[in-house]
Amino acid sequence: MDIISEKIKEYNKIPQKGIIDDNSMRHISRRIYFQDGDKENMINDYLEEVKRNLLQTITHIDKSATSMRSETRSNDINAEDFLQQMKAMDKK
Repeated sequence: MDIISEKIKEYNKIPQKGIIDDNSMRHISRRIYFQDGDKENMINDYLEEVKRNLLQTITHIDKSATSMRSETRSNDINAEDFLQQMKAMDKK
């Protein structure tokens, strides 16, 4: 917990220019504060959950991007085929 307190103090020293105020962080902090039990374990559990959610989201984005690239490639191939057909017709 001392490490976390030190990090919070360090972050508070950084000028707030350009930093978005994160209300979700305050919300989670309050929820943890009012719970009985080991706060550090609660924080670690929360961070693990955030990590899993981030990885799932990144995987989902990657799959979407891969699918989009595949569609784009297919469209490019169709366009190339069309252009070749047009060139062949021009030669006739």
